[in-house]
Amino acid sequence: MLLDIFNREPKAIPGFKGGEGEALVRMHQDDMGKVAQITLPVGASIGYHTHDDSYEVIYVLSGEGTCYDGDEVYGVRAGMVQYCPQFAGHSIVNTGTEDLRLLGIIPNR
Repeated sequence: MLLDIFNREPKAIPGFKGGEGEALVRMHQDDMGKVAQITLPVGASIGYHTHDDSYEVIYVLSGEGTCYDGDEVYGVRAGMVQYCPQFAGHSIVNTGTEDLRLLGIIPNR
């Protein structure tokens, strides 16, 4: 299956996962999982949340930010991948000067 997710109309979600600001989300979801392209404007964030039912892989497409991964905090930038295993938690904040664009993959388990 080919997903042209980048050309889908984004849905504006205020306080995504309890975060700050608004996230623009383009998503495909079916019984196998979710694929989402998320754009965080400057200062916006994905709130800290855990993945009890699955894991998540986030690829940073463009921009820069800060990732809170359990007890660790580190900078993320284009080309990096953040892996959040099952039962772990994470958050991402756009601390850069341009949109932070992410591609997230969450399979159903």
